[in-house]
Amino acid sequence: MRKQIILDCERQRLHWTRFYADGRNLQAVALAALFQRARFLLPCADEAATLGGCGHQRFTGTVMHWVIQQSIFKPGNYQLLVNALDTVGISYTPVAIPNGTFDMSPDVNPEGKVYVCGAIKLARIARDKGWVPGSLLNENFKFDIWLAQLGAGLLNHDIESGTLAEVRTCHLAKFFIRPSEDNKAFDGMVMDSEMIADWRRDPAKAHLQKIDVIVSPVKAIYREYRLFVVNRKVVTGSVYRIGGRAEISPDVEDDVLDYARGVIDTWTPAQSFVMDVCLTQEGLKVIEFNNINSSGFYAINVPKYVDAIQTYYG
Repeated sequence: MRKQIILDCERQRLHWTRFYADGRNLQAVALAALFQRARFLLPCADEAATLGGCGHQRFTGTVMHWVIQQSIFKPGNYQLLVNALDTVGISYTPVAIPNGTFDMSPDVNPEGKVYVCGAIKLARIARDKGWVPGSLLNENFKFDIWLAQLGAGLLNHDIESGTLAEVRTCHLAKFFIRPSEDNKAFDGMVMDSEMIADWRRDPAKAHLQKIDVIVSPVKAIYREYRLFVVNRKVVTGSVYRIGGRAEISPDVEDDVLDYARGVIDTWTPAQSFVMDVCLTQEGLKVIEFNNINSSGFYAINVPKYVDAIQTYYG
């Protein structure tokens, strides 16, 4: 068994080498993988048993099953997640949900606790099936609630709101726009008057016109961070943009973590969630909160995220 653990750790080390070509923290990653695999290994008379024909080891105990909607992840992110699950022997099922349906394929019904990684449709399926914890999406993932709770602590506290078809933008040459709810109807972005006029005329975007959105002046942002919070504790994070350019790094400064803890002490949308924070000329601000079940990883430590979710909810 010990040889198998070491072999698994070496596979994890080689996997991370492909993602970090300069070899940063490889020894730490390998040791973390060893610890996590050893932590979840439980005596089992049939270690070679597989679940659903996927070839994943099944261990006795209360290890939670994960259901993963493949389409919401970029291939690299999906691989990071399943590698982390494989390393500690957590069973999972990749699923698809065809456009225009709420039909999950395969239609799995695991016993015991189930955690999902997916968008709103999978959250609804998890609720209908009574899965616990399922998805942690709730009614608090709305901009007006964040504004009421944090006020000027939000980057875009100076907003106009309304439907996409009617929200006032004529007073701004450029502006930031996003859906009021965390519904992934479209990603937040910077627009100008010409671009929003094109959106309003585009028949392919007719379904977006009645969506509630918020609009705010464009701010100067120096650095942007994504922080994964489990049980009201920051467990891992990533830089994802510097000076407006996409640039990822797992190195998050201590003052950013301290700021996030202060926000958590003030208010949180759920027990576990994702918080995007940015550094501006006015200091650190919250950009938005995201549902942890559907958020991208950037350069976070995915095994730490898996370990935290499995420890608290499993």
